[in-house]
Amino acid sequence: MEGSGKGRIELVGSKYTFAYESQINRLKNLFELALDFPIIGESKVSLSLNPKEVSKQISHSELVVVLQEKVGERADRDQIVKTIEEFFVFASDFIHYKASGVYPAHFISSTENGHFILSRETPHYNFLVDNFSENQNYFERTVFKILLKSSSSTNPIMTLFLVPQSCDK
Repeated sequence: MEGSGKGRIELVGSKYTFAYESQINRLKNLFELALDFPIIGESKVSLSLNPKEVSKQISHSELVVVLQEKVGERADRDQIVKTIEEFFVFASDFIHYKASGVYPAHFISSTENGHFILSRETPHYNFLVDNFSENQNYFERTVFKILLKSSSSTNPIMTLFLVPQSCDK
């Protein structure tokens, strides 16, 4: 989870590519992610390694504000904005697991063909993290997805792809 690379965010039909740098700040108990979008510029998000704290502060995050602006004026805008915030709460929960090595009981895991998958279901959302690796040293790709359960679509509301180019262990 610490390093740099390339990535893409897919948000309700729009795609945004970026370069990123990430680190775990153990003194502040944060996962810090800086994304550099072409034309848009750099945007940052700091996720507490305590998921309960994330839900209190994520709506004010620079990256979340940028993503909310990109949603535009849609009939389901309020639900999508809420889903973006929930996405980062779930991501924080996963990062907490990765940083501490403590398996979260509310996630279900499976391993198949080089994919380590963690999923979490709530009454409103399905959250999925797919870590792919052909070797045991580091994940070559991590994909985060959030799906709205009440939607008739099987497409995720938001997907975050991270492909590390350098990885600090």
